Amino acid sequence: MSEARRYLQLRAHLSYLKLNDAFDALPRVLDQARAENLSMTAALERLLEIEVKATESRRLTARERFACLPEPWTLSDFDFSAQPGVDEKLIRDLATLRFLDDASNVLFVGAPGVGKTMLSVALGRAAVDAGHRVYFTTAADLAAKCHKAALEGRWKTCMRFFAGPRLLIIDELGYRHCLKTVRRRCSR
Repeated sequence: MSEARRYLQLRAHLSYLKLNDAFDALPRVLDQARAENLSMTAALERLLEIEVKATESRRLTARERFACLPEPWTLSDFDFSAQPGVDEKLIRDLATLRFLDDASNVLFVGAPGVGKTMLSVALGRAAVDAGHRVYFTTAADLAAKCHKAALEGRWKTCMRFFAGPRLLIIDELGYRHCLKTVRRRCSR
């Protein structure tokens, strides 16, 4: 088989397998392999590395979109000196995400404006970056969606959705206006 035919066959295989980024990079990688006198193994590894990085990038984007995090906050954005009541050592320990492996709950309690949402979003961002599925919602939205699903006979589907993410962040849990909204909706 000629080199031209092998090249066309390789492109056809990459296309068939939907390895689109490797397909696009193939000419460049082959040129680099020739110019740098790379082994076939090194050239193949370089080609597959391109595809793996592109796949990981797409997956991260999908996890970020699914998570519905309201802000792009990370733990480095939180000013611990402005909130001396927040235990930085504990928060940094939570950022290891060990609580996910233990299937433990984390509950931030405090007055409005102390950073509960920011910390929960930062932990959510860390979990997304670590490859976990995360979903952010408010207590009022959660209650409204569950109530609507129950009325429409979709309770099990709704529960499967909220049980699916590895980390479910429920914000504004103890806010009085949320409870009034839930009570009002439930009394209808």
